[in-house]
Amino acid sequence: MNSKLFISAFLVCVFLGLPQFALASDNGQEQNSAWKLETQGWSIQDHMTAAKAKEGEIQSLQSRVQQLEKRIAHFEKKPHFDPKGIQRSSMKHIASTLKGDTNLLNEKIAWHYRQSDQAKLTE
Repeated sequence: MNSKLFISAFLVCVFLGLPQFALASDNGQEQNSAWKLETQGWSIQDHMTAAKAKEGEIQSLQSRVQQLEKRIAHFEKKPHFDPKGIQRSSMKHIASTLKGDTNLLNEKIAWHYRQSDQAKLTE
């Protein structure tokens, strides 16, 4: 009786969770294209300023990732502080999310530099 309830609850969660994962990936692409449309009318100086600002954000994110990796290494050296690994796994998840944000910012910086280069060529 208990296993039937567990299986049915698991199937309901799977059916409700899968569409949300599919929508989340589509939403990221729509946000990225909307962001590109917003920045089409920028000048060379605007693109360079935005790129420099995003480089500062990347520095901040990278320092946060390094701090998290130090804490993860600390818990791996001394597992008795986190016997179930809950803090380690959550810090690993946060670090991977921050690395993804860093990659997205790198793409935006590269786009800003390409746009400023194209604007310089057309002048």
